[in-house]
Amino acid sequence: MKNTTKVILIGIVAVVLIAYPLIAPNRYTVHIVNMAGIWILMSLGLNLAMGYCGQINLALGAFWGVGAYTAAILNTRFGAPIWINMPIGMILAGITGALIALPMLKVRSHYLALVTIGLAETINIIMVNEIWLTEGPLGISAIEMPNLFGIPIDGAERFFYIVLVCVVIGFLIARQIVNHRIGRAFVAIRDDEVAARAMGVNVAFYQVLANAIAGVYCGVAGVLYAHMSTYISPDIFEFKNALFVLTMTMVGGMGSLAGSLVGGLALPLTQEWLRAIKSWQLVGFGLAIMVVVLFMPGGVVGLTQKIEQAGGIRWPWARKQTKAKPKVEEPNVA
Repeated sequence: MKNTTKVILIGIVAVVLIAYPLIAPNRYTVHIVNMAGIWILMSLGLNLAMGYCGQINLALGAFWGVGAYTAAILNTRFGAPIWINMPIGMILAGITGALIALPMLKVRSHYLALVTIGLAETINIIMVNEIWLTEGPLGISAIEMPNLFGIPIDGAERFFYIVLVCVVIGFLIARQIVNHRIGRAFVAIRDDEVAARAMGVNVAFYQVLANAIAGVYCGVAGVLYAHMSTYISPDIFEFKNALFVLTMTMVGGMGSLAGSLVGGLALPLTQEWLRAIKSWQLVGFGLAIMVVVLFMPGGVVGLTQKIEQAGGIRWPWARKQTKAKPKVEEPNVA
């Protein structure tokens, strides 16, 4: 029965998503959802690095920017389509994530956050000043929308399906990583780095890998953003973007892939709704974040788990957050 309920729920969600561009009230609404999908990809990357591996990384704007600028440069100068730009942007952003992770191995806690901010700002400065490559503060314009078998994907409604496919694939891959020994190594490192080393886990390797994976996810988001907006500028590297992704991941539920989906949808849509009250937008947005962080430290997903435990309810989508420390078996002594 549980499997039947889950299949029905997935089917309903799939139908709604596929039909969404047709039933959306206007094109701008579809554009907002497209942006939410891009944020979700970045949140998935952060969740794998921070929620599962415990690596505080606030350089997401740099990874996102590398992916976006890669797509913009290749498209405007060489006419490369999104299908070529995507893997190249993923690789370069992943390499950037791995390189940024190397100095992070020497620091811990809040110092780790400061290092990632500093490294991200360094990349930002380089991008702004290398005018021959990035056009400097003016940014890069006239980026082409994707083209599929001669059919131009020139509107938010058509682009929605590209974003949807990327989010679904990204989520499924993240789920495989979490259930793989890589995910178990991440959790072991996050919960107790010393114990992980004692169990033979190559801590440095997996920490670098976690940040590289976060870079890949942000690279995909950057390529999508560049081709969707057709214009990018150094503003993409701003720290507020990384902070926004961190906030949505915390609100949804750190250490839960479902949390990235919830936060990635809830916060962008809430932010857009708060535009109506203009000057009160930041106040209302900040208060909402405070309420969630202070009273629901496990995020929305954590709250549903508490309700489930208190009332004996079993949500069809429920998956436990990875909070428990890994069990360490005592060696047999002859």
